[in-house]
Order: sequence, then C-alpha cells, then structure tokens
Amino acid sequence: MGFTEYLAAREFASNTGQPVITYIFVLALLQCIFAILFLRKKGDRYYEYLIKCLYVGTGLYILGFMVIILFHIQIYNTVLIEYPAGLQLPVESSRFAVPLWIESEKLYFWAMVASVFALTVKGRKELLSFLGIILSVFSSLVFFFSNPFKDPLPIVNGEITRWYAALAGNDNIYQVAGTLYGRITYYYNATYMWAHPPLLFIAYASLIITFAACVYMLMSHERVYDEIAYRYAKPGYILLTAGMLIGYPWALEAWKDSAWWWDPKISGSIMMWVLYSAYLHARIYVDRGKLWRTTALLGILCFVSLVFTYLLTYIVPGIHSVVQP
Repeated sequence: MGFTEYLAAREFASNTGQPVITYIFVLALLQCIFAILFLRKKGDRYYEYLIKCLYVGTGLYILGFMVIILFHIQIYNTVLIEYPAGLQLPVESSRFAVPLWIESEKLYFWAMVASVFALTVKGRKELLSFLGIILSVFSSLVFFFSNPFKDPLPIVNGEITRWYAALAGNDNIYQVAGTLYGRITYYYNATYMWAHPPLLFIAYASLIITFAACVYMLMSHERVYDEIAYRYAKPGYILLTAGMLIGYPWALEAWKDSAWWWDPKISGSIMMWVLYSAYLHARIYVDRGKLWRTTALLGILCFVSLVFTYLLTYIVPGIHSVVQP
C-alpha cells in the first residue's frame, strides 16, 4: 500500500462523486423552479414535485457523503508517514485520520445537514418552499465553488505528494516529516477536530430554518413562524455553544505559542454567539407589544452574522484562514 493506491482511491472518489453532485445541482435547479411556481399560486402539484426533489436530493447528498467516507478510509489505509529517527519524535509513524468536514468538504457537509433539517419542517408549505429556494442556492454554491469531488482534498493531496516526493528523492525529508507531524498531531488526528467543526455545521444547518422562518414571519405576519424559528434556534444555539467551548482546549493545545484569541474568526464567532443569545433572550418578551417583529429582524441579523463569520476564513488572514497574512 502506498502512493499509487492513494492516487487510485482519489481518482475513484472523483469519478464516482462527480456525477452525484451533478445530479444534486440539476435537482436543485428543478427544486427552485417548483418552489417559485408553488409560491406564485400555480398549484399544489408543484409542491409535490418540490418535496420529491428535496427527498431525492438529500439522498444524493448522503450517497456522496458515503463516497467521501470511503475516500478518507482509503487515505488512512494507504498513506503511512514514517518519521526519520533523527527527528526524535514521540511516535515512529503516523496515518492521516482526516476528518470529513475540511477544505471543500465542509460546505458540502453543511448543505447535506441543512437538507436533512429541511425535511423535518412540517405543516407549512410556504416555508418549506422558501427553504427549497435557499437550499437550491446552497447546492449551487457547493457545485461551483466548493465541489469536494472536482479536486478532492487539494491541501491534503499536496502534503501527501510532497511526502512521497521527499521520500523518493531523499530531499528535505526531515523538514517535510517535521511539518507533517505537526499537521497530523494537532489538526488531522486531533480529537477536537472530530467534534468542534461538525457541531458548528449542524448548528448552522438548524439556524438556517430559524432564518427562513424569521423572514417568512415578517412577510406573512403569522406568529406560527416565530414558534418554528424558536424551535430550531434552541438546538442550534446549544450546539453552537458546545462547538465553541470544545474549540477552546483545542486552541490551547494547538496554538499555545500564538495570540489565537485575537483571530478574526474567533472574534466573529463570539459576536455571532452574543447576537443569538440576544435573540433567544428577546423572545422571552415576544408577547409584549410588537416585539415579535424585533425578534424576527434580530433572527435575520444573527444569520447574516453567521454567514459573515463563515466567510472570514476566506477574506481575512488569521489562524483559521486560508488567506495568507
């Protein structure tokens, strides 16, 4: 087992997953069309088509995720990093236990979980149709900008390729091995990596429902949408809080020599958490006057801050960022 087997697994993941995500994109377009037609009072049959697209699309997301899981298992089984004795590391070798929500896979994971959450919304056809439009946009963003099958795990692939190139040419092998040890120990194989990001993305998926319900409450003035928004905000807030708390000991371990608490992504996350805390607190007084409208606006602002916090990874340099300082 080695580099050749790894490359074969990567090619298989790309060739198998690319048709799946293409079908997801096509279904997303149909889903959007059916949702718009239903909202324009063109008939309940379009709502039935929309529901079918949602179910099939969610199933395809899960199928694609199975391909991702298989690819990650193959990485673990085929790639072995054996450290040179001169590095004096506490272990002699390591394998890549790569989490399932890094690089281009994280937006895919978020979209998949959001689709699952959307299927739990019952009884409000207009809200689910609006969610269908949101999820269609989401799927389009995944297809064009975060396709996990077009170039599977490019950063991981670059690190594995550099390792085998250094191994073959015996060139700079100590530096490459030392760098990989840090990446594997404090990132790929870190226990926190298997809890911190997925909790956040599942929270984000739940809070998409809250956002959509807040928007629809302002449009329809029906208080039932406030109840739906609150119902999904509660688990979203709990998971968001848990995910952020789990990230704290990980930061102490991985970035102990850095001023990680000034990272823009961490600062943005704290502000987002404060806004959602304010939303849940404000809803205690929702029956006083017209405060329900204020809570709806606050719920929308919360989601704007969530999207902004996610985008900070790509637009502002920092320890979470893909942008170089």
